[in-house]
Amino acid sequence: MNYPQDYPRHGFHVCHGCGSMAPHHSQMNYPDNGWVFDMSLLGYYGGFTDMPENREEIRFCHDCVIKFLETFPLLSLFIGAGAHSQQGPDEKPCCKYAFKTEIIGDIHITSIAEENGESWTVYDTNKI
Repeated sequence: MNYPQDYPRHGFHVCHGCGSMAPHHSQMNYPDNGWVFDMSLLGYYGGFTDMPENREEIRFCHDCVIKFLETFPLLSLFIGAGAHSQQGPDEKPCCKYAFKTEIIGDIHITSIAEENGESWTVYDTNKI
């Protein structure tokens, strides 16, 4: 599959894992709750790949990051619970790595996803 070298600045990028459109709203135009790898940091002399001459960024959408972590579960130990935010009023977490914040009156509530990714657990409450 051929991917464009210059990604559009209209709110999405093509995911290099699945080819879907991955939205972006912030963070230097990186995919929301995704990953970006600089291929020049992955290559080295005698490695799987040498260092490329040009800097190439590989972008993964949220779902492909989850597939990656399911394929290599020990890497998820570096990530832990509450790795990325989930915006909106969703009752169910998008995955077991999500956290969300709510403000009710003058109380700030942070919840993290349960290990099974099916429900939320209150992690912290603070008075604003």
